[in-house]
Amino acid sequence: MIYLSTNTFTFYLIIGLSLFLVLSLVLTLILLKKKEDKKLPALDFDLLLSSLGGVENFSNPKREHQRLKIVIVDVKKINANTLKTLGIPAFLKGRELTLLIKHHTSHVLSYLSERQKEGL
Repeated sequence: MIYLSTNTFTFYLIIGLSLFLVLSLVLTLILLKKKEDKKLPALDFDLLLSSLGGVENFSNPKREHQRLKIVIVDVKKINANTLKTLGIPAFLKGRELTLLIKHHTSHVLSYLSERQKEGL
């Protein structure tokens, strides 16, 4: 076996710990940078409101996970093409419209609820 002197062992230990700390810091900074790059796509709330036919065309918006369920007054006023352009899948069952909003569900619900209160 090769025995290292205490000074040599301490030297290698300090270099090893220094390299570990530097690599850990670099990896942490890279991961933080990637998280900042993943910004959510913006959603035009006014355009969504107009595609639903306006404030008077819906009532009782509810949130269920990433979905909004809205009772529609007049189905003919719904603009499906605008919803498609916004990237929001919509499903109509009777008079209940279900919107699949992936990232902004709570924001959209509060926006629609505020506009509905202003309209009343």
